[in-house]
Amino acid sequence: MEIFEEFINKYNRNESLVKATDLELNDLESEFNIVLPNDYKLFIKSYGDVWTPSILDIIVDNDLELNDIQDFWSIEKIIYDKKNEWTSQLSTDLIPFASDCMGSIFGFLTSNLKQKNENSSVYFFDHDLNTVEKISNSFTDWIYRFNKL
Repeated sequence: MEIFEEFINKYNRNESLVKATDLELNDLESEFNIVLPNDYKLFIKSYGDVWTPSILDIIVDNDLELNDIQDFWSIEKIIYDKKNEWTSQLSTDLIPFASDCMGSIFGFLTSNLKQKNENSSVYFFDHDLNTVEKISNSFTDWIYRFNKL
């Protein structure tokens, strides 16, 4: 997808990307009885654990009201976190997929992943404020916002 390719070319600094496999995605979906959105699956299978530290500089330099994205998580990390870390303790049932430079988390609501969808809204968990808010109508739209920076 052109939007994803532009994002990767502009921001990725991980030279040894580990892409998600169909088996890993199936394991994640089975583990939590969810169906991940197609746009996210396409991204993670095509690119994997993308690292985008330069986004923070752009946001700070331009004084933008936007949460930076730094790390896209491997499927293994998603499962581990959901079972043992931050997202296992949230009152809002969130499937994490990425984090910002301060460790706050981007994810999908589990309740939105009960049936097959092309896309699903993206939510942001701010670990300092302990809040979850919707920040985009889809993963693709969310990525597109960074492309416009």
